[in-house]
Amino acid sequence: MKKIMKLMMVLVSMLVIGCGSEKTAETKEEKVYIVGTAPNFVPFEYMEGDKIVGFDMDLLDEIGKESGLKFKVVGMDFSGLLPALQTKKIDLIVAGMSVTEARKKNVNFSLPYFDVSQVIMVGEGTKDIEKEMDIAGKKIGVVMGTTSDTLADGFASKLDGVEVQKYNKLHEAVLSLQAKKIDMIILDYQQASKTIEKNSGLTLATHVLQSENYAIAIGKEDVELLNKIDKALKNIVDGKKYNELVKTYIK
Repeated sequence: MKKIMKLMMVLVSMLVIGCGSEKTAETKEEKVYIVGTAPNFVPFEYMEGDKIVGFDMDLLDEIGKESGLKFKVVGMDFSGLLPALQTKKIDLIVAGMSVTEARKKNVNFSLPYFDVSQVIMVGEGTKDIEKEMDIAGKKIGVVMGTTSDTLADGFASKLDGVEVQKYNKLHEAVLSLQAKKIDMIILDYQQASKTIEKNSGLTLATHVLQSENYAIAIGKEDVELLNKIDKALKNIVDGKKYNELVKTYIK
């Protein structure tokens, strides 16, 4: 009887140790945060072969090094990013996303990491846009879900004859502008600059629209993640690595 009792105690001990080891293994498993981006936004995120690269992607790598956080990047249309974050299909957005009051109602934003202006891109040889009233009667192309989209809708509501054509990707709008199906595209300055470099027959209008800040969007409840990213971002932006990224991708 004693032998049976000892055997049972040994078996129970082994079971407890086994369960403890399994639990320890689970707790040691690192969480991988899913990052949503829209890889058609040169120079911040774009495809190079089958890889998503750009300023934002290198910045994300630096955040990982600073914070110890692990990330996996997935690409989608820009208009799908906020819905994906709110339904927890992704954990954060790194996509040259501008901070706006409307967006802040649904997500938290990190510290800003880049300043940008909204500009107007037109075809070479067309009449310049020198002031806001020159937009009246024009067909405006925008990428859906962007702040450019919001600006264009504003012009349509207050200026006569303005029509807004919305696209999922910038290159679709560029093709329409080159074919003269639209008169202008509203977009961020850095994106416009790179687009003009790679496409003939395009130029910037004189009139410059609003200034904005890019930041990383995170779910309202993920305060701990936000704090870790803010700490990492501050160290990066204050250090020499940030200037290296700017020189590589922007200037």
